[in-house]
Amino acid sequence: MPAKTDYSRKTKWKHKPYRGERGVGGNFVYAGDNLLDKHLFVHRVAPGGFDWGPDASDERASQLALALLAPLKGVDYAVEHYHLFAENFVRRELTDDTWEIKSQDYRSKEYVEAIDGRDYPENTAPGPEDVPDLEDADLESITYAEEIALAEKYEEVLWQSGNRRENLQRLKAIWSGEKGPASDAVASGTLYRIQGLAMPSNARGTLVKQFGSMGELAAWVCYGRDHSQLTGISEASAKKLRDARPGFVQYFGGEEYIPEHDSREMSLSEMPTSWGDTAQQTFKTALGGGDE
Repeated sequence: MPAKTDYSRKTKWKHKPYRGERGVGGNFVYAGDNLLDKHLFVHRVAPGGFDWGPDASDERASQLALALLAPLKGVDYAVEHYHLFAENFVRRELTDDTWEIKSQDYRSKEYVEAIDGRDYPENTAPGPEDVPDLEDADLESITYAEEIALAEKYEEVLWQSGNRRENLQRLKAIWSGEKGPASDAVASGTLYRIQGLAMPSNARGTLVKQFGSMGELAAWVCYGRDHSQLTGISEASAKKLRDARPGFVQYFGGEEYIPEHDSREMSLSEMPTSWGDTAQQTFKTALGGGDE
């Protein structure tokens, strides 16, 4: 099985022509020369296998729809739209005992327009209310559909950059005390991935230089005052810092994991800097009026 959340990039079934055959031993679907996997690890609708045509059950047609969509459109798209594709393509278009389709036959926007407004079976993918709490979830065995529902359930405190399954594991580790983001180093790449923190590169560089850890930075962002007093941070960037507060909460797995900000400490604008840094900041300010 491909690594979780990396399915669409790593799948071996991508771009293969698909071929279906009814035989004495059952219904067989091929991707190229290989049998197409049932994709039960995406969403388990019909463990018994595939079927197609007007007499196919909703469940078996849906399992085939998932297996056809996931390699080409990605897991998230397949989970959200398989029920439409099952009714309006698998059951209505694949009417013969044998068939062959290529990705371009149904990958375009035309099929979306064709199914618009038609009847369709229920989407049985779980929602946030249908999955267990993260502390009780087995992240090694859940399906992609359950993974998507869990991510939606904890969207406000889940780090959004990168591998979704790994981010859920990271959140679980934070809550259990196995991981503490407060000690993470402040890096420009990390700041770039925080949702809402659309700052110029030189402003991010200022934060990297001034803060020793993500805990110190997040405490200052979330609870500090007058962010623009920090040399190198303009009023516009200070506003972006305030707007990015939810992104810092996601990075820490919840507001309660962000350290407290000690307002009695000397403000960063009063911290001594080297002559070179001061001269460079003065030169930048004179040329550009801050960090913009």
